[in-house]
Amino acid sequence: MQRQIVIASHNRLAEGFKATIEFISGKQENLHVLAAYIDNKPIEKSVEEIMTKIPSDNEAVILTDMLAGSVNQKFFLYKNRPHTHIITGMNLPLALAMVMEPSNDYLTDDRVRELVKQAQSQLIYVNDIDTSADSEDE
Repeated sequence: MQRQIVIASHNRLAEGFKATIEFISGKQENLHVLAAYIDNKPIEKSVEEIMTKIPSDNEAVILTDMLAGSVNQKFFLYKNRPHTHIITGMNLPLALAMVMEPSNDYLTDDRVRELVKQAQSQLIYVNDIDTSADSEDE
């Protein structure tokens, strides 16, 4: 079993995620990118090409940019594929967590939910952070 991670977005966001992930964690052979709508290729064809390259016994973790977006909608067709997890609203902490997660066994649904929850906790309105205690220490 291998875990294949697909980062898919409109335009070049997914390419940026991959570049940043590999900057932090090194080259990732199991990381695939779909930058949709930057060529004239129909997205359905691009999604199909990616998914047919992932062997059926491999786990597929698919990270997309927007729930209502066409990129996510095209991957949604694969949600019943065994060992496939589709997560939308991706952020860098989530993508890094998926890359760094041990791959000696398939991810459970509960583990995926836990990783998503951890990534959600990184979405913070920084202006609300009280720094008054920190400024006294300077």
